[in-house]
Amino acid sequence: VLLGVRSSNVIKLLDHGNHDRHPYLVLEFMEGGSLRDLLNSRGKLSTEEAAWVLIQCVRGLRATRTVHRDLKPENLLISKGQNGRNVPLVIGDTRKGAAIKVADFGLAKNRDPGQTNLTNTGQIMGTPLYMSPEQCRNTRDVTILSDVYSLGVILFEMVVGKPPFDADNAYDIMAMHCNDEVTWPRMDPRIRAVIARCLAKSPKDRYRSLLQLERDLSQVAGLGEPSPDTIRIGSWLLLMLALIACAALLWLVHDQLLAMAGDWWNGTGPHPRSAPALPHSAPSPIPR
Repeated sequence: VLLGVRSSNVIKLLDHGNHDRHPYLVLEFMEGGSLRDLLNSRGKLSTEEAAWVLIQCVRGLRATRTVHRDLKPENLLISKGQNGRNVPLVIGDTRKGAAIKVADFGLAKNRDPGQTNLTNTGQIMGTPLYMSPEQCRNTRDVTILSDVYSLGVILFEMVVGKPPFDADNAYDIMAMHCNDEVTWPRMDPRIRAVIARCLAKSPKDRYRSLLQLERDLSQVAGLGEPSPDTIRIGSWLLLMLALIACAALLWLVHDQLLAMAGDWWNGTGPHPRSAPALPHSAPSPIPR
């Protein structure tokens, strides 16, 4: 996964190899710790901060083309500022503020049809607190919509301070994901609407794509626009289409002007046409 990804919201792979039959990865060091560390120190985040954290997670997942299957605060790492110091979250700006990066793709499943899955999918895997109902039943058939559910759990925890479902053992937690409804504390209705859609029991009732989720989160965070990557791609395509259309129009006009100039120079250009003569006919006899 990491070899094929170029995203500022995915952990960077610096090197990899095999030593005495033990494979290893060398990853960038994230001095800011994890989202779990941040929640442990602050308890919970503001609505806008939570939305901004999740936007960055979504962008990282969009870049990987995989189903992560183990999204949780421990696997969302935080960078420090350019000066190596801890910096706050600056909504919409990862240059001035901390950046969130998705890590730990050990349970990842390829989203592209026909591609080999990266891990065995015939057993239940994941962290129960953050698993979707379908992942609790069978990991084999999960899609990106399972990750959408996990993101909803993380978003709930960021604004409330605890996950929506918890119990003394993993089986009870998984049963709650499958059967229980969320108990909603007071929160911003905008973020509640996003969380509720993410946490729908049926995958078909959730966000149909990560981009849809990102757009709603952008509204909550006050950004009011899709991700920069989406805007950049869309603007580039529009610019290219406009340039192609202009080039085609100029080519047609160029050909017409050359043809007209050649005819005029050679004296063979079109001449004004005389008015067509009226048909000649004998006058009608005057009736007596």
